[in-house]
Amino acid sequence: VTTTLDLDIQEKAEQILREELEKISGLNVTNGAILVTKPSTGEILTMVGSVDYFATPSGAFNVTTAQRQPGSSIKPLMYSLALENNYTAATIIDDSPVVFRNPDETYAPVNYDGKFHGRLPLRMVLANSLNVPAVKVLSTLGVNNFIEQARSLGISTWNDPSRFGLSLTLGGGEVKM
Repeated sequence: VTTTLDLDIQEKAEQILREELEKISGLNVTNGAILVTKPSTGEILTMVGSVDYFATPSGAFNVTTAQRQPGSSIKPLMYSLALENNYTAATIIDDSPVVFRNPDETYAPVNYDGKFHGRLPLRMVLANSLNVPAVKVLSTLGVNNFIEQARSLGISTWNDPSRFGLSLTLGGGEVKM
């Protein structure tokens, strides 16, 4: 049974998506989605799969059910593994330049702001979503251990561990909303 309140929430979500896309129109972002759930039950309260169902070519594409890279929103899952492995919120992590080398590639992660911030507690590197410390922590924990942690927390799309490296903690593996 659909109520007036349900329709109000749906219409408000559609309006918010249009407004947010307008705000970033200069970035050439043309589509988006909103999924609002009730965490205690998993109930979907409203879902907007695209900004305009009738738009060509992307309108009928439901972004909420597609696999997308999660960006830094995946970091808390990796840090949950760290907390289970003798890290604490006060553990100091060095945000300084690092280069990871293997036979196939050289990887030197950088922070979004292009700066390094020195020695900081885990709570600060997580709160500030710093990339370099996240990659350093993942390198000590192991990518495969992170994949298993993510699976235990509901990530169902990381089925081929050979596809992933240290950038997984920066959102390099596709997930569903």
